[in-house]
Amino acid sequence: MQIRRLDIGDTEAFWNLQKQLDQETKFMMLEPDERKYEIGKAVGNIARMDFAYTAVENGKLVGFLSAVCGGYRRIRKTAYIVVGILQDYQHQGIGHELFLELNQWAIEKEVQRLELTVRTDNTRAIALYRKNGFEIEGLRRRSMFIDGEFVDEFYMSKIFDDMDEGENHDFTR
Repeated sequence: MQIRRLDIGDTEAFWNLQKQLDQETKFMMLEPDERKYEIGKAVGNIARMDFAYTAVENGKLVGFLSAVCGGYRRIRKTAYIVVGILQDYQHQGIGHELFLELNQWAIEKEVQRLELTVRTDNTRAIALYRKNGFEIEGLRRRSMFIDGEFVDEFYMSKIFDDMDEGENHDFTR
């Protein structure tokens, strides 16, 4: 398993990964028929990410973690993250490896806050996020409509300001 930066050359493979995730799980944002491939838009999506890493197995992208910082000065030190790992590759430490890379990037870029939303019934993802220092901050009631029902999401965040500034932040594997 290789963990590396996602780059523009991965555009089609990344789109295929996202499409497969849309089909495998209802925990991702889009339904299987909503993701349309337009090369210019797909390249632009990767280019806009401030942090984008992928997990590669035998040349196939099997997971990713991306972060986008706020676009205005007041929220520039906050990054919203998205993570997805194919079902056959879950529980193999890939998510944790991706979060180690994210932590290093956040410290280097002086990002103070990482944030995400997660469905309240996605217990596996919530456990991964907690393992990597995220805490539940609040509830987004009836935020998604799936299979004819409203579902809730948690707001979760990791605050780097809570760490001692003089501490050596060695996020080793």
